[in-house]
Amino acid sequence: MELSHEQTLGWIQQQRAWRLARKTKPIWARAVEADEIGKAYQTADRATEEAKEGYWLCVGVAGEPWFQKLEKIEAKYNRGSQESKQFSFDAAPHVYQVFEPKGDVRNWAAQVTGPEVEGFSIRPNYDMEHPLYSPAGGYVVKDYVPDPYRDKPDDVWLVQQPLFESTYEFVPQDDVTP
Repeated sequence: MELSHEQTLGWIQQQRAWRLARKTKPIWARAVEADEIGKAYQTADRATEEAKEGYWLCVGVAGEPWFQKLEKIEAKYNRGSQESKQFSFDAAPHVYQVFEPKGDVRNWAAQVTGPEVEGFSIRPNYDMEHPLYSPAGGYVVKDYVPDPYRDKPDDVWLVQQPLFESTYEFVPQDDVTP
């Protein structure tokens, strides 16, 4: 069965699948340039995102692009050095800011898998009209809240299984009682 957005969130609730995780790998980011506004970028989820004014182009360790506001990046990452890099979608090298994950930032992550699940969809809040799809085994991720089962998840995103497992780690839930 392929789960819709609502079915996926219901499955996570029923399975009590949320686990505490933290990001372990850096990202590279730079402000979207004027001539890039409207340009389409292929994400790790095989979706297309367009560059928007006021956003930063973020790139993960697998070279996957996505967009965020600088405030959101700085809430989760510490600024590191700057590097000149050219990713596959760059026409020329650019100066990217390296951002290292803050050690105390946590997320909730739920792996959606099981004999009845072939795949699932999630509608991220940045593009509710175009759900992201993952085969079984992918992860739904959301920002930390004290109890993920009482929170209405209005900002969830998808991380494919290999990417999640290479850039996140699960952490003890000693102080969390969902």
